[in-house]
Amino acid sequence: MAEVTDSARDAGRATQRAGDALESLSDLPVVGGTVGDSADTIREAGQSAVDGAERGRTRVKRLGALVGTLIAVVPSLPLLIFVLPRRLAEARDRRRIAGRLAEPGMEELLAARAVAHLPYRRLLAITGDLRQGRHERLADAELARLRLSRGASRR
Repeated sequence: MAEVTDSARDAGRATQRAGDALESLSDLPVVGGTVGDSADTIREAGQSAVDGAERGRTRVKRLGALVGTLIAVVPSLPLLIFVLPRRLAEARDRRRIAGRLAEPGMEELLAARAVAHLPYRRLLAITGDLRQGRHERLADAELARLRLSRGASRR
């Protein structure tokens, strides 16, 4: 599209040169005055074409930048809207849990979270511990799911 504006600009400049050439005939007797007026009109038309081409080129560049940005952003929108907030919330959760691992009652809380979050098959293997008041394996499973270790509270 920028090449089209270049062509329009070149045509405008050629029109201006034609006006300049006619201007040289303005000193001729009989037709000189009329030719001089026409030369001014032709030069103005050429300048208008050059100005329009420059405005068009600026608009084409802006449009290109906008289209390029949209091509980059639109495919990323689902990631930004659906995945990123969840990932940020998970990271925030991990930081909060890591900071409180040494607190009393945290083992039971982690065990309860494990019951809510672990896949059924994995949960079946360790739910007997919960019934018997043992929380360590469930807490460890939840820490593993969160990609944390018991040493995380010391960081």
